[in-house]
This record gives sequence, C-alpha cells and structure tokens, in this order.
Amino acid sequence: MESNEFKYGDTESGAFGLFCGTETHSLLPEKRKYVQEIPGLDGVADFGISGYSTRVITKPVYFTGPYSELRKNRENIIAWLYNDGTPKKLIFGNEPNRYYMAKVYAALEFENASDRHIGDIQFECNPPWQYLSDGTLLTPEEITYVNCTAENGQFIKEFSGSGSVKFYNKGTQNVKPIIKIIGRIKTGIILTYRGAELKLETDEGFDGVEINCTAETVKRMSDGESLYRYIDPEKDNFFSLSPGKCEIAVAETDIGEYPDSFTVIIQFTPILKG
Repeated sequence: MESNEFKYGDTESGAFGLFCGTETHSLLPEKRKYVQEIPGLDGVADFGISGYSTRVITKPVYFTGPYSELRKNRENIIAWLYNDGTPKKLIFGNEPNRYYMAKVYAALEFENASDRHIGDIQFECNPPWQYLSDGTLLTPEEITYVNCTAENGQFIKEFSGSGSVKFYNKGTQNVKPIIKIIGRIKTGIILTYRGAELKLETDEGFDGVEINCTAETVKRMSDGESLYRYIDPEKDNFFSLSPGKCEIAVAETDIGEYPDSFTVIIQFTPILKG
C-alpha cells in the first residue's frame, strides 16, 4: 500500500485507482463539554468530566485513471464503503502499523474534476483513538504513561542508567510475567515492583537472563543453565503484576552507555475474566 492510499476493511483504495490527501493530520477529536448555565451568574458551571466525541476524519480523494473506469467500478465502490452497521479497520498508508475502527456516515459524491480531486470522504472513528497493530488502544493516558516500546505483548526498554519500565496490565487479574535482561549482565542488578524486589548477583558478560515469575526460574538465555543460585535469597520475590498501571524499577551500580547498557523486556498475556 502506497503512503497516499488507505485500506478500509479488506480492500485498499488503490484497487480502484483512488488516493487520498496526506497534508491534513487529525490530532484531537472534539472534547465533550458537561456544563450547566446558572441563572444570574456569568459563564457556566463546568463539571470537568473527561470524555471525547468520535473522531471525524475527512480526506480529499483523487483518481488518476480514466473516468470511464471510475464509472465502471461505481457499484464495487458503493459495496466497499457501504455502512452495514459494523465498523471496519481503517489504515492509512503513511501509518501502516496503526488503525482506527471506522464507519462512513456522510453522503458521498464523486465528480469528474480536471484537477483529479473527485470528492471528499468522511470516516467516523469510534473510539476516537488509534490502535497499534497488536490491538493496543493508544489513548492519551497510554501515550503519556507508557515509557517503553510496546510490541506483541512485550514491553521493551534499554537502560544506560537506573530508571523504570512503565506499562499497563490491561487484564482483569494479576499476572506473572517473564522478564528478560539482555546485554552486559553485571552483579547487582535489582528489579523492584511495589514492595517486591529481585536481585541478581552474577556477572555473565554479554548474554541474557530470563526470569520466569510463574515457574520461579532464572536461566541464562544462551544455554538455558539455571542461575537461580545467583538470586539474593533475601530478595527473591517473583513479581505478580496487578491490573492497570505497572512500573518496574531497574537499578545497577555499574550500568552506563553501550557497552555497559542492557535491555529489559517484560512479557505477559493479560488475563481477562468476568
């Protein structure tokens, strides 16, 4: 799919020779206002309740082929954009790893124009936020809180100094993660989640350590050898992540820029129950 095309449902606009403008970028949808006029007083009572309306994205549509082909595909285009009540995935070619769930409500007309701008199409997106390809909904709260790369159930962050990994457990139950530390593994790496601490007392050089909080195992990733004996027995708490916001602190005295940095990967599948 080209950067100036879009995919709605299972069909790309290029299949009909249709392209959209990419100059306008939708940033925020309209915010709903919950206010009440008060007789005798200026202004209104603003209840400050959060919430946004659906996002409406209007795109200019261009056609580069012979207009006889556009007329020929008229019924197919109608069937493609027809609103049957079920939202479809909407992917723009300049953001191929993100999508909206959208419907077409507004009337649509195409005109044989000399500048090839045949009309505008209006998508109504609900919810108003984009999804990542793995289904993560990018709400403003998600974007401002999460400080790592989220990809296929993994939360990934490189460390060249002490810090933390912030992410969401979007399930409804506690879940025990798999934690991987990859890079320069030195003695004294400490992971902390709420009141639980896990301290690794081994120097493995350039390698990886996998901590399975469900199986309560610690292994060297290069050969699978157990490193459990190198876990500080007074700080051997295997984490159980609560639903909602999660933050795992990472500390190590000799961590620094590459080659003394390492990457932490938090991996789990959210549990959704009643």
